[in-house]
Amino acid sequence: MLRRLRGWLGIGSKRRLRAWLIGITLIILVFKLLIIPYPWPEFPPESCTNPPIEGGRCGFVFDEAHYIPAVRKMLRGEAANNEHPPLSKALMMLGILIFGDNPYGWRTLITICGATSVYLVGLIAYELTKSFRASVIAAALLGFDITSFNLSSIAMLDAPALAFSLLGAYLYLRRRPVFSGLAFGLALLSKLSTAFILSAILLYDLAKASYKETSFRGAMRSWIKVVERICFTAIIILIIGLGIYDYSYKAFQTPFEHLDFMLNYHSGLTFSEGDVVDMPLSWTNPIFQFPRASYFVVAVQVDSLKTYHPIAYYGMQTPLWWMTWIVFIFAIYIAYTRLRSGEFPDLELFTLCWLLTNYLIYFPLAHILHRWVYSFYFYNSVPVIAVAISRMLEGERFSELVLYLLLAGQICFFLYFFPVKPQWYVDFLLWLGLPA
Repeated sequence: MLRRLRGWLGIGSKRRLRAWLIGITLIILVFKLLIIPYPWPEFPPESCTNPPIEGGRCGFVFDEAHYIPAVRKMLRGEAANNEHPPLSKALMMLGILIFGDNPYGWRTLITICGATSVYLVGLIAYELTKSFRASVIAAALLGFDITSFNLSSIAMLDAPALAFSLLGAYLYLRRRPVFSGLAFGLALLSKLSTAFILSAILLYDLAKASYKETSFRGAMRSWIKVVERICFTAIIILIIGLGIYDYSYKAFQTPFEHLDFMLNYHSGLTFSEGDVVDMPLSWTNPIFQFPRASYFVVAVQVDSLKTYHPIAYYGMQTPLWWMTWIVFIFAIYIAYTRLRSGEFPDLELFTLCWLLTNYLIYFPLAHILHRWVYSFYFYNSVPVIAVAISRMLEGERFSELVLYLLLAGQICFFLYFFPVKPQWYVDFLLWLGLPA
């Protein structure tokens, strides 16, 4: 069986790779489209625009209760939710204009962005590993990550932000820095925290330039050229996008004033002693996990002893998240051994830079600066974990068996915690004696 899997995934051209990635992406997209209308709002839009907002009866999942009311105000010509950039909300607005002010309008374009990320992760994996098998498995690991699936299936800022960031990373690896900067500009216009992903790319490029150039001056000259092309383009796109929004809605006099407002707003979000915060280590530690977050849960009680949940959007650790520290340690070790042998460790340094700026950065932010952090911030780190573990466990029979077991675990978590369960599936789980 293992040999057959290796044969299916290890032979073929890049065209075959794209066919596999498109197939996985379409499967995930179909799953996403099927759950779009759940939950459906009970209240009309005018009752769910101004506080107080009853998120459950308005049909909102998690932070949709912030963004959809803001989008409705923007459709009326009012500036709203200025603490975040406007592009993700503009996609929600476009969806509402196409499909109406209902869950199809709120979520369809966001869902497409979430599915696109699966395809892009496969392409990035191939650029870093040149392995068909690792690329396909990386895409599948991300696609069947239930928490990432849930976050990228609802009307939040994160799915477009990550999709544009992954596109920027892919274009960078393809040596198209200006187009990469364009994609990163769109990512920043979706959510400012994607600056952490851009930082990872720049840090990786600095390491690569330092390795390839014979002098410090040569390394800096090469690196600055990349920084200029990517960062300058990204900043221009960000400023233009904010300027269009501010002019259209008369929100701020200049985009720089708007940018200053956003940075000051987010830097002021700190917690106090006694506040309950899911610290970063709890995101990846399988022993001391953060409490499972209920984004939206409907409970149906059959009798005094039996309850099931036909709709249950959760945020939780998955088997892939448990691999974080294994990936981190092995990346350090393999990078060291490859550098000692005179080989540049592309994948390992890429992974370390990404984790440093998108996961480890939250440790000092939370523990020293007391900034509010949330477990769903790990969403931006999941793609690189998927890519790295797929390659690191490839090659030997036992390690590949572990990799396929990891993928099977991801799929099992995905199916068991799938957010919208039809009645036949609920009945099947209850028949097995499992919580549903």
